[in-house]
Amino acid sequence: MNQTLTKYENKKINYQLGNPNKFPQKRKYQYFIIIPSFAEKNFLKLTLKSINEQNTDLLENTLVVIVINNSANDTIHIKKNNYDTFKIVSKLKFKYEFIIIDCFSSNHQLSNEKSGVGMARKIGHDFCIKYSNFSSLFFSLDADCLLHEDYLEVISNKFKKNDIGFATINFKHQKNDNVKIQQGIKKYEKLLKTIAFNIESTGSPYGYVSLGSAIVCTMKAYISVGGMPAKKATEDFYFLQRLAKFSKPFKIDNILVFPSSRCESRVYLGTGFRLSNLKKNFLSDLNINKEAYRVLKSFFKTLSISWNSSVEEIVLSCSKKNIKLREYLNTINFENTIYKIQKNSKTEKQFMNQFHIWFDSLKIYKFLKLYVD
Repeated sequence: MNQTLTKYENKKINYQLGNPNKFPQKRKYQYFIIIPSFAEKNFLKLTLKSINEQNTDLLENTLVVIVINNSANDTIHIKKNNYDTFKIVSKLKFKYEFIIIDCFSSNHQLSNEKSGVGMARKIGHDFCIKYSNFSSLFFSLDADCLLHEDYLEVISNKFKKNDIGFATINFKHQKNDNVKIQQGIKKYEKLLKTIAFNIESTGSPYGYVSLGSAIVCTMKAYISVGGMPAKKATEDFYFLQRLAKFSKPFKIDNILVFPSSRCESRVYLGTGFRLSNLKKNFLSDLNINKEAYRVLKSFFKTLSISWNSSVEEIVLSCSKKNIKLREYLNTINFENTIYKIQKNSKTEKQFMNQFHIWFDSLKIYKFLKLYVD
């Protein structure tokens, strides 16, 4: 792991990005809460207050890292909001220690190519590495989230009692006073959790909700998967997919995170984007026919049973299951991939593990789109 850490630090971290307003008081911490902030003057303070309600003993070993960010091309309104946010937050006092990384001022703002929530999360996570141990926990949060008072205690205990590299955390969106928006957010949230449950029921390891504010991983897992993808959107989806290929997914069922239900369309396919399109069919791409899950479950079972048969027999058995499946497998080079996986697998478990690494979350969602009602 020391080699992995050195390699990550040398190749993956850009120390020129961001300017911390100060440096941590301790050499090492066990818990890090990383918060990207983009024009969040009216919300960040509430998030920080909810962190302050956590177990005091745990907070003594916690560092909160806030990455206030914008690009050079963002509006004057956003830049002023970020400047005001910095002025307000830097004067606050809490039971825990916090650092603000300046990625917003004229000297430190991000280029348009490197800006976005993924890059902001990456800068915050990367900053924490030198102050962490391999077992330290990196909590990913948003600047408009609220936390249950047992957030830190429950999650830290789960990691102590279980040999896990990462976990997704159960959540419930904050209530919105607008009746239509509230109905929409309940429907959206239920659909996300239903899709995750249905994917898990097929036998796939990717049955979880991808939500940037409800992820926690060890530092070891973080560097092992190459860190946070520096994407402008869907960074949580790809980050979790990387983690699921490295370590068995673990779900924390306690509702500990309360994301915002704002209708701000900042990130494509994010919650705000969905809610801002309420008048349209805002969940049309998520209305998946249950037949899709039955096909996948049968497909995985067939592979498990016939894993050591000839490639021709495997392809034939899987192709019989469903026309849509057969056509989809043809587009993703299924036959050649199965041949390679089979050559490198001595047992059914090895075969299926390698198969699921290849047939990942992205491939599953592309297949499910064929069954959108």
